[in-house]
Amino acid sequence: MILSSGPLQGFTDDIFRSTHHQVWGGIDFYYGPYIRLDNHKPPKKSQLKDSLSELNKSINYIPQILANNPELIIEQAKALNKHGYQHLNWNLGCPYPMVTKRNMGAGLLPQPKIIDEILKSIISEIPMKLSIKCRLGLHKDDEIKALIEVFNKYALQEIIIHARTGKQMYKGFAQAEKVIPLLKQSHHKIVYNGDLDSVEKYNELHKLFSGHIHHFMIGRALLKKPQLASQIKGTAYVEEELQEKLFLFHELLFEKYQEKLHYSHLLMKMRSFWEYFSYSFEQQHKTFKAIKKSKTIKKYNIAVKHIFSENKLSLD
Repeated sequence: MILSSGPLQGFTDDIFRSTHHQVWGGIDFYYGPYIRLDNHKPPKKSQLKDSLSELNKSINYIPQILANNPELIIEQAKALNKHGYQHLNWNLGCPYPMVTKRNMGAGLLPQPKIIDEILKSIISEIPMKLSIKCRLGLHKDDEIKALIEVFNKYALQEIIIHARTGKQMYKGFAQAEKVIPLLKQSHHKIVYNGDLDSVEKYNELHKLFSGHIHHFMIGRALLKKPQLASQIKGTAYVEEELQEKLFLFHELLFEKYQEKLHYSHLLMKMRSFWEYFSYSFEQQHKTFKAIKKSKTIKKYNIAVKHIFSENKLSLD
């Protein structure tokens, strides 16, 4: 099977991706956080810097764009292609109101005619393979059906479907069963995304799709369980080994971000990761509370060492 890492703004940047690949492996493709293409302003320098980072050369990296303007999509695709990228992903799944109200991300899902017009304009002009990441819909979980008919008209690499609506945001449960009829309707390969958070869940999904989906995307679960992809692919860890690798992963991330970020930003960055890292421990809330109480780098490092030496891992 193929396993991909889904993009998560503010977390799965070049340092996280390359460090995850170095320590854990198991991920075949890392999709980058989107490059936002607004008509009235250029993309953020941080987004372009991340997509063009030298660290991306050590992994299979796929850049992603958030856009609704064909000219800007073509322009950015050509720029990324000059840097060696052969595959571009178009984000039609971002559910945040600040995005959807601008007719971008999941905001386009109820508008198949506009998506059709954009694809018609760009598909022969961009020098790259194009894939699409979307949801079941913005408001309704059947909006995807009209979109699949549009997608079928064009030569696309794959369709990644997060089995939630935009209205759901990241709440509730993904509706994996809603993807089953799309497998027959779609002319393209379907990639499944949503609530893949354990080996047991992977086995359940593989059975549900009767082996017809061979590419799965892991989202936030890769932050909670960075070992998950390698476990799905058959790697077994004893508790001591897993603890050592989790500590190594943390230390490498800390070291690399320390070279890049100032004191306060470094502390903020690492504390934000622990909102997810804390799930690796049995006492998740107590673990995260200890990190939040650390107001200096010195206290933070003391808290981290205490967590790894005194707290038991959650092996679920």
